[in-house]
Amino acid sequence: MESTPSLRDLFEEALTLPAAARARLLAERCPDPVRRAEIERMLAADAVEGELLSTGDAVNAARVIGDTSVVEALPAGSHIGPFELVEVLGEGGSSTVFRAFRDADSVRQEVAIKLLARGLYTADAQRQFRREREALARLRHPGIARLIEGGITDSGHAYIALELVDGLPITRYASEHGLDLRQRLVLFLMVCRAVETAHRALIVHRDLKPSNVLVTAGGHVKLLDFGIAKLLDEDATDAIRTQHRALTPAYAAPEQFAQQPITTATDVYALGILLDELITGCRRAAGDTGTPSSRITPPSIATAYGPGQALASVASIRRKLRGDLDNIVLKATATEPERRYASAGALAEDIERHLDRQPVLAHPPSRWYRAGKFVARHRGGVVVTGVFLLAVLAALGIALWQTGVAREQAARANTVRDFLVSVFQSAGADLPKDQRPTPEDLVKQAASRLMTRNNVPEAVRVDLLLTLAKVARSVGSTDQALALLDRGEPIIDQLYGPRDTPWWDARVLRARVLEDGAHDIDVIRLLQPLRAELLTRRDTIGIEGLRALGNALLHNGRIDEGLALLDQAREIAARAQLPEAQLSASIDEATALLDAEHFRAGLARADAALALWQSSGARANPRILDLYESIALGAEAGGDMVRAENAYRQAITLGDRFFDKPNPGQAWNVGMYGSFLIAQGRFAEAEPYATRGLELRRRVFGGDDPRTLYAVAGMGKLRYGQGRYQDAADWYTQGIDTCRRVALHKLVCPRLLGLRGLAYGAAGQFVKAEADIHAALDAQRAFGGDNNPNYAYVLEQQANLQLRQQRYAEAIATTDRVLAIYRAARGGMIQRELGTRLVRAQALFALGRNAEALTELLDIAPKYAAMFPTGNSRFDITALEARALARAHRTGEAAVAARDALAIKATPATRDAQLVEELTQLASGK
Repeated sequence: MESTPSLRDLFEEALTLPAAARARLLAERCPDPVRRAEIERMLAADAVEGELLSTGDAVNAARVIGDTSVVEALPAGSHIGPFELVEVLGEGGSSTVFRAFRDADSVRQEVAIKLLARGLYTADAQRQFRREREALARLRHPGIARLIEGGITDSGHAYIALELVDGLPITRYASEHGLDLRQRLVLFLMVCRAVETAHRALIVHRDLKPSNVLVTAGGHVKLLDFGIAKLLDEDATDAIRTQHRALTPAYAAPEQFAQQPITTATDVYALGILLDELITGCRRAAGDTGTPSSRITPPSIATAYGPGQALASVASIRRKLRGDLDNIVLKATATEPERRYASAGALAEDIERHLDRQPVLAHPPSRWYRAGKFVARHRGGVVVTGVFLLAVLAALGIALWQTGVAREQAARANTVRDFLVSVFQSAGADLPKDQRPTPEDLVKQAASRLMTRNNVPEAVRVDLLLTLAKVARSVGSTDQALALLDRGEPIIDQLYGPRDTPWWDARVLRARVLEDGAHDIDVIRLLQPLRAELLTRRDTIGIEGLRALGNALLHNGRIDEGLALLDQAREIAARAQLPEAQLSASIDEATALLDAEHFRAGLARADAALALWQSSGARANPRILDLYESIALGAEAGGDMVRAENAYRQAITLGDRFFDKPNPGQAWNVGMYGSFLIAQGRFAEAEPYATRGLELRRRVFGGDDPRTLYAVAGMGKLRYGQGRYQDAADWYTQGIDTCRRVALHKLVCPRLLGLRGLAYGAAGQFVKAEADIHAALDAQRAFGGDNNPNYAYVLEQQANLQLRQQRYAEAIATTDRVLAIYRAARGGMIQRELGTRLVRAQALFALGRNAEALTELLDIAPKYAAMFPTGNSRFDITALEARALARAHRTGEAAVAARDALAIKATPATRDAQLVEELTQLASGK
């Protein structure tokens, strides 16, 4: 059973169609002759009004007085700019959209021409239009229809040529493809992310509706009609702000009707209406404050989800909407803009929280609501964590009982017992599951009660605060852990001194929490004065302190110093027979060696750690994910690609099996596997991993974290490999801007500069490229001098740039320096060395030193083939080998190499037509 569309719905839909298509629409959708006659009268009245406004007198008057509300109509077949108009695709109150084409270089390009219904005859109006066009040209996102061209004709016609999108309105697509609720929400997230990109560029759409949100046959979202958006620049004049406003009443926010300022919240309102319609099948009426779940009916569900949906499905969907989705829609469509989500991105994040069974911001943030969400995600995990926390605290109570004078310690143990009972009563089995608190809630309650109870001895209070801080850290609540330490340390300083365990425990625990938050400078300030004492300890506190200090030094470029401390931590743990501490220190050391590009030593240390873990029989934990990632990095650098890929996949599988998502290990490993696939030239496979890795890292670590910036660099490498050099430079710029904005002093920052220089060089922007490369070398030198592998990595980018600039002798000298550094480091950087030797061979070939180039190529080609069976670099080396063999008059071998090169998949930017033609000739034996 289908719902009956309203007169307004039919009228608005008919207005977007050419006249011939309107009759067909009404015949199909409006069989009632009375209703149909009413709509036809409405359409006729609209046509008369349009005809009156398009008379010659009106147009002439508009030109004279500067009124921009009318233009002369252009029939199909007319030309505007370089385009010929073919047919009308749609008409609305603010514009007419044509299918159009132009012929350029013997290629016909089809576009959608949007011709504004308002002429632009004044200088101010034309200047404003051009500014908006320039803003749209800067707007790049795969979910937004791309601007191809825009302009104003001599007669005042403003037009925009956009990417022609073949797709269905999102609501119709969801219905015709039978998408379930979760699939609809995932599709809607794509819409939000596209709108978020526009909002970051200070562009508000102002007219979001299903007909402007298309979905292609491949399931990709494309947003249309950003051409009429207004920039939210501070210099926009009041006169411009109060000009004609394009809107669709059913989706327009209250402030649009009230002629109030338009902000990003205006688009959030329209997104809320669109989401409501997408999940319920019926559009929210103006002023309706009811929840989506209360408005769905069998007809609306049949419209949205297909006529086969039964009454049982209605009840099921209502249950799924009730709660989170109801609140999300109500928040997005609030009458007051300030009560809505601050941006489309914030709306998207709340939907993602709902999909991940996390608490959503739209819900009143009650403790029991958050606890219910935790239970839904973890089921039995809540019980296990609660038992763990109870066991830890109970063990503390027992330990107190067994030490000291019996009567005094009995009193302390009774205090702990009573305290534990009061805390865990709130997590009792008599409570409903959705009202049991999370570990974070328990820690918060325990700390609050602990600080307000006067009958708790100070020594007991300290022990409990430290224990609670450790629990908070174990569940990722770093802010909570630091707050507990802030409460406990003044008491500790009164009771204990540097010879006492609680004093050390508090300081090392603070360092580990700070390390979790990437506050490396704070870790160094805290532990560097205690370094000598840490080295004399033979317990887990000393080992933990050395690990924290070593990692912090490494992250700040003090590589040798940090590596030495981690090695000492591992040796102390081994001598003290502390296997868990030894395993953790070994994994830290392996990771650090690999980060420092000592790949052979790092892989050996990782293998030893893996053997230690396997012999212990211990279960997997987050550190084992780090271990597999270390093995993958070492194997990849050493050329063992099969082992590397297996290790990456093992890490991802373990993360999916054992840990909640998103989590730090998964966020890191998914992105690293994407980078591995990019290096292999497997760009289509890499795209989802690189994209997902970046999204996970942004959610887990935040946008300013160095680990997230490595994922940003990964997206740049992907675009570079695809031959999209400007897009690559844009990604690198995003990371560089973050480094500068937060004054980040991390290794990733000079790397981003060097990579952007490489992208600029590939795009022929040599001045920018040289500036970036030199800045990257200066920054990298500040981290650890100019004779280490990290510095050599940037020198690789310089050699590539020199090659592109045809500065071949300089390129050879640079590659010789790079190879000397790598070989002196004895790091096993086979992949890097092969890439550098390819650049050297290319420069030798260009200088006519063919024998030297061929010697280099014949040595590295089989090694390269074993590591990279396909991709741009493999094509480059095989093609160059064919050309060098031909120069050496080894025609038969050249033909074989040429045929091999032509069979390798590479991007069009690499396989340029002239080179392919040359290889074709060589392959034929000529």
